[in-house]
Amino acid sequence: MSTYAQLSDLERLLAEERSQFRTATGTSLEALDDARVEDIRLRFSGRNSPLQEWLKGLRALPPEERKGAGALINALKNDIESELEVFLVRYRAYAEDKRLAQESDDLTLPLPEVRFGSRHPVAVATRMLVEPLQRMGFQYIDGPEIESDFFNFEALNIPADHPAREMQDTFFLASAKGMEWVLRTQTSSVQAHALKERGVPLKIVCAGYTYRNEYDMTHIPTFRQIECLVVDKGVNLAHMRHTLSVFFSEVFGRPVKLRLRSSYFPFTEPSAEIDVECQQCHGAGCRSCKHTGWLELGGCGLVNRNVLLKCGVDPDVYGGFAFGMGIDRIAMSKFAVSDLRALYEGDVPFLKDFHLA
Repeated sequence: MSTYAQLSDLERLLAEERSQFRTATGTSLEALDDARVEDIRLRFSGRNSPLQEWLKGLRALPPEERKGAGALINALKNDIESELEVFLVRYRAYAEDKRLAQESDDLTLPLPEVRFGSRHPVAVATRMLVEPLQRMGFQYIDGPEIESDFFNFEALNIPADHPAREMQDTFFLASAKGMEWVLRTQTSSVQAHALKERGVPLKIVCAGYTYRNEYDMTHIPTFRQIECLVVDKGVNLAHMRHTLSVFFSEVFGRPVKLRLRSSYFPFTEPSAEIDVECQQCHGAGCRSCKHTGWLELGGCGLVNRNVLLKCGVDPDVYGGFAFGMGIDRIAMSKFAVSDLRALYEGDVPFLKDFHLA
């Protein structure tokens, strides 16, 4: 590499460097490639370029010439870096255009349809249930899946010594801050949250996961429920019966036979089980409906006075009704599935048979 011992030598070297740079970057872009362009960049602006070496060699000049020599080197260094950046931008744009011109694929053509699986029957059933309720004026809300003992039991009129607690195989969690915590056993707990936090009048629907220690053809430990609540002045059983009739007709796409069987739930009074005619055998009796012709889908009733009181609502002024059901059961009936467990076994060919895009 050329060195210098006096200012005149440095001026000559800088002039030669500028000339060589102009020659290198003045080459036709067609004659260049990525490797050659990288060599030019390193040659004129790399850590080992002549300009960097000349800056290190300033100590060889007399003290009175060093300042002027340093200014000359830095001026050329700044010019080269500025012009080199323009050169690199021009080359990269040229190289990109050249690469695109050589591609055989037409990027303007539409892509072929790519399908990534399909919607799950339970997801389809969830939307199928929620949408008609929203059209009927129900507001969709959500609630926690890890619940305190108060919201999962006490606020729903199920005190600590109530026998209804024995009817649910609850997953209990560790106690914390003097309170018992559980995986919610029903979405009814959302009713208590909504009444305490939103007040009345109220017309809501909630859909989500619930948990019970059950496992057979029609029960699984983790399942989904949908819960509806209406609280207002003058609400009675006729309102509930009409709402259920319209709702199930929307869900199944045709009028369906519906019956209410007297039952018991701590959070409603009076209470009833909701049965619809089996959609697989249409009432004739089959394995899915246990040869009864009916499929139990959920429960309903007028909101118990104690629930309203615990949630701060005056039961002498307001009344309401609630109904809820397992979404998985609806999917089972809607898509003619005889064993609920089949929906969660990860059998891809089985799920593809539903053709749910």
